[in-house]
Amino acid sequence: MTKSFGETNYSLEGKRPPHFAGVWYEANPEQLNTQLSEYLKNADNEMALHPIEPSFADNQACTPNIVAAIVPHAAYYYSGQTAAFAYEKLNGLKVDRIFLLGPSHYTAFRGCALPTDSIFATPLGDLQVDQEVIKELCHFPSFKQMPDVHTQEHALELQLPLIRKIFGDVRIVPITVGNLSDETDIRQVGRILKRYMHKGDLVIVSSDFTHYGPRYDFQPFKDNIPQNIRKLDEDAFKCLGQPDLKAFLDFHDRTHDTICGFYPCAVLLSMLPAQAHASLLSYHTSRELLDDPDNNSVSYMAIVFSCPESSEGWGSATEATGESAGALTAADGKKLLEIARLALRSHVLQTAKPADYSKLLSPHQQALFNQHRGVFVTLFKHHVGENPVSERKDGKNLRGCIGYIWPVKSLLESVCDNVVSAATRDHRFDPVSADELKDLQIEVSVLTPPHGVKSWQDIKLGQDGIVMHKHGLQAVFLPSVASEFGWDLPETLTQLSIKAGCGPDGWKKDTVFDVFQVQSFEESE
Repeated sequence: MTKSFGETNYSLEGKRPPHFAGVWYEANPEQLNTQLSEYLKNADNEMALHPIEPSFADNQACTPNIVAAIVPHAAYYYSGQTAAFAYEKLNGLKVDRIFLLGPSHYTAFRGCALPTDSIFATPLGDLQVDQEVIKELCHFPSFKQMPDVHTQEHALELQLPLIRKIFGDVRIVPITVGNLSDETDIRQVGRILKRYMHKGDLVIVSSDFTHYGPRYDFQPFKDNIPQNIRKLDEDAFKCLGQPDLKAFLDFHDRTHDTICGFYPCAVLLSMLPAQAHASLLSYHTSRELLDDPDNNSVSYMAIVFSCPESSEGWGSATEATGESAGALTAADGKKLLEIARLALRSHVLQTAKPADYSKLLSPHQQALFNQHRGVFVTLFKHHVGENPVSERKDGKNLRGCIGYIWPVKSLLESVCDNVVSAATRDHRFDPVSADELKDLQIEVSVLTPPHGVKSWQDIKLGQDGIVMHKHGLQAVFLPSVASEFGWDLPETLTQLSIKAGCGPDGWKKDTVFDVFQVQSFEESE
């Protein structure tokens, strides 16, 4: 049956119009629908013969339990047919909501840009933005509403007509991903997004791959250009297919491959369920359509990520609450403290540290300490009255406290990083000197992954660590803080709010609270 398309009012307030319609793809609804139908039919016919791209190494067959896709975003003349392979594979899935991630081509910024518009229009019909998720994400420091970024960006818009055609009026969460500083930053963004993922959600990343030639200032080779471009793309796909974030970051550092959606792809890798694998459905380059005398070329891949049938995909209750995090024994805690002391002395005294602290671990501890865990390291100094920051009931004086709330690095790395940071980067104190080392006591607190609570009244004082998020400001207290200072829950939240920079009453309204549990290990006095 032929679908009829009515007139669309793009000028309504709160609605993002399709800025690139009529330029990068058809603006006429009937013509656009016909074009996409042809692309999808071609893809269906080709996949009936070759379900996956036959010539790429390490390519795995796709299972029905698809959780994510990577799709190109060039003008439809160049990449529309490749994109259609992914959408044809997604056709028929029951999808409640789509998290749409893409890069910024026109504006440089840190973190993630969220829209202010509640509707993203397409020539085929409107798509509603999930305003509740956008509002929640705005509380986290890595996310900020930046309407200008979304107004001029094409990466997400090029996905919208295909999304509308395949899924109808599905809700979307459009996120433009800017620069992220390192693996920790990437994993933190992924963790925050993943907490909102549920069964029935889908992630679509909008990304082209290698941009080769003088137009893109990327010409690492001058001979066998098509073959070498393909080799770069194959190597990138191998990292995605495992999936392996560290390998993908190492690949990018080594090759400087011009993947425009590098950061969105990296965030996806940090989010994917452990059992996910990638299938490459189609691979093409712009050179196949337009032989550029300057050898400019852009690569396009249609990739889907699927999980075994037994997997829950997004929204696993165990992963969301952190119940999978293993408990540590007293011997494990003693080893963590030993390593923390070595790392602290090595940094303060500027001595050479052991080449690899993992060599100090038993085989069991090597596996355990390789798990990603949140960690706080606290330094105390036993000279009452020296430290005006601390007014603890136990008489200990705080000398520094820094940590990772989210499980963004291995337990071993997190302890080494944060003992040095507690000694040198806590803005309340001067850096620890060599003379102080003998007077310091180290406490290592290992966290379960934070998870949200509906109300501050659900916080269990003394049992839960508390993270407060409000409009991009954030502060954290470990579970022991309230009892150490003799505070009840309202006073604890008041102090936490002041620490976050929200004022004493900031916690009472429009605030997100996370809680976590802790295993703490402390050096003997």
